[in-house]
Amino acid sequence: MIEWEVSGNSLVVEIAGELDLTCADEFRRVLDSLIDSHPGVARVILCMDRVAFIDSSGIGVLFGRHRRMALRGGTLAIASPSPQAMRALDLLGVPSVIHVYDTLKQALAAEAEVRKCTRK
Repeated sequence: MIEWEVSGNSLVVEIAGELDLTCADEFRRVLDSLIDSHPGVARVILCMDRVAFIDSSGIGVLFGRHRRMALRGGTLAIASPSPQAMRALDLLGVPSVIHVYDTLKQALAAEAEVRKCTRK
C-alpha cells in the first residue's frame, strides 16, 4: 500500500507491507509516476515505518529512484524505517548512499533547512 502527499518541496510517500520481488516493479512504476507528475518536487521522502520486509529488489528500486532524483537535481531520503527495514538497509549499505532519518519530522526539517540555506 502506498499513500502520498506533497509537503513543501517534498513528495512524502508512505509505504506499508512488503517490498520484494513480487511488488518491486509495481512500486517502481508508482514512484516514477508520482515523481513525473510533480516536476516541482526537489525531494522524495519514503516513510517506511510500516514496511515489514524489504529484499534486494526493493533496495534496487530505492537506489534507482535515488539516481533518478539526483539526475533532476533532487534527492531521495528515507524516514522512520521499521526495525526490519532498517536491518536490510544497514546490511546492504543504503545509509552510506541515501540519507536515513529516524522520523518523518526530522526528514522534513532537514529539507526545510536545505531550502533556507539555498535561498541566501
